[in-house]
Amino acid sequence: MFILVVATGCAGAEEGRPGLQSVIRDSGGVTIVENERPAPETRLGWRIAETPTRSIGAFEGDPAYELYQVMDARKLPDGRIVVANGGSCELRVFDESGTHLESWGGWGEGPGEFGEVLAPFSVEHWPGDSIAASDPFARRLTIFDAQGEPGRTIVPEEAYYRLIGVQPNGRLLLSTMATFTGGTVATGMVRRELEYAIAMPEGSVQTALGAYPESERYIIDDDRGMRVYPHPFAHSALAGIWGDLILLGANDLYEIRAYATDGALARIVRREHDVRSPTRADLDHHLAQRYADDTEQERAEALALLSDMPLLEAFPAFRRVMTDSRDYLWVEEYQLPGEPAPAWTVFDAEGRVLGLMELPADVRLFEIGEDYVLGRVSDELGIERVQLWPLERFDP
Repeated sequence: MFILVVATGCAGAEEGRPGLQSVIRDSGGVTIVENERPAPETRLGWRIAETPTRSIGAFEGDPAYELYQVMDARKLPDGRIVVANGGSCELRVFDESGTHLESWGGWGEGPGEFGEVLAPFSVEHWPGDSIAASDPFARRLTIFDAQGEPGRTIVPEEAYYRLIGVQPNGRLLLSTMATFTGGTVATGMVRRELEYAIAMPEGSVQTALGAYPESERYIIDDDRGMRVYPHPFAHSALAGIWGDLILLGANDLYEIRAYATDGALARIVRREHDVRSPTRADLDHHLAQRYADDTEQERAEALALLSDMPLLEAFPAFRRVMTDSRDYLWVEEYQLPGEPAPAWTVFDAEGRVLGLMELPADVRLFEIGEDYVLGRVSDELGIERVQLWPLERFDP
């Protein structure tokens, strides 16, 4: 069965710009959505403010505003922002004006505390007004209520450590973690796999979803020990929550696969994409830039060490995928060497392309709400700030 969907809304409408086409077909019970590539001028009419309305973080002063290793952040329904500050093992809570209210957690093994550096690693909305904070190295999740009281601790079954997301019904998307310590480790170019699972709210595994490839890493093991280098043009795992579906896969192809909670493939979203292969000049230029600030001797040693790093067959098809409060897909396109940062591609809740959207540059986005985007920026001194930009959508 084929359905041709043509976006015919006026400029600035939610359906996108005129002429965008999506072909939807059914293949053995799997919905496949084929999208054409939006032209560079095909911009959505939505607007993001040029400057953030809230900026949290400072170079000095009150330590509560000195952020370090911010891993995640979420805006609560009452307007407060919860920041997962991995450097202090805390959840720091700020009001609508950006004023620090209180901090939850801290380093330790007790209820509501986090036992490892870089924890809480993520913070997710939990059904109701609660939030779930993950401490993957300690293999536990903590549920905090709206007042910051730790309600319970969840210890996932099996070897699943990392919280990827929480479904509306409270089920958890979990994954293992790729490690390069202990046992025999292959050298050269290595691409390990991550195992994913759906767990019940108390942590028991409901469905094992299988293994999917992670990023490529170049591993050297010699008389100086083992060293692991992420490949400059590495692909990455794709995992997340899309309404009642689970996103799983990798960005080798411009193909986003969504699964039901029983592990059955339910939907495939594709977009036209030109495949480009990295050249040796691309890799050499990247490595030279990477070590440009080292001493001449350090730079020469590093470049010699990585001189045999192999090329990958192709650049990633995109960088990553986020979902927003409407279950729209926001795809961060991959920035090819020597080219400006591309716009994001936005798809509706069914996977049909709407158009392109400009988002603030040099921001690590954490959340896209109905009327805001929330993310982390770092300045030239490495000072981290969590910022919120208003988002204005134009519905038909």
